[in-house]
Amino acid sequence: MSQFKGQARLPKFAVPKRYDVKLKPDLVSCKFGGSVAIDLDIVADTRFIVLNAADLSVNAASVSFTQPHSSKVFKPSKVDGFEDGILVMEFEETLPIGLGVLDIGFEGTLNDNMKGFYRSTYEQNGEKKNMAVTQFEPVDARRCFPCWDEPACKATFKITLEAVLLSVFSKLPPLPIDRS
Repeated sequence: MSQFKGQARLPKFAVPKRYDVKLKPDLVSCKFGGSVAIDLDIVADTRFIVLNAADLSVNAASVSFTQPHSSKVFKPSKVDGFEDGILVMEFEETLPIGLGVLDIGFEGTLNDNMKGFYRSTYEQNGEKKNMAVTQFEPVDARRCFPCWDEPACKATFKITLEAVLLSVFSKLPPLPIDRS
């Protein structure tokens, strides 16, 4: 697995197509939990999936790879994160070429580094309050959820935020908000 450490670019044997990200921030403890289901295209024989994750704790037991028309679940035999923001999952068997879904559970800290998913503050009626903010410039999305955090790796996203907030603000065009 160390052969992937320190590489300038991620290997090209898995290509992300779509991310379904779920985030649950805790503004009191300044931590967050989440999960991501990544639609992948395995394009070459591999026993590894290599992507970016930084400042996150990945729940190895939550990691799995499945294919749409198969009941087989591939669980990694080893999951390692490296200081350079690389997350490597090694599987016992070669993953089948074609489309599949990679599921990962993770946790992180809402720090004040202004990168990824972080904490900021505002004042309301004289009271200082926390808010969760994102900054996904290149190499910062990996601080919010495991992903292929390289400009050449384009994919679509669905992001669900589970929050106990009265307001959700975005710089994106208006999106429907499910308040369930």
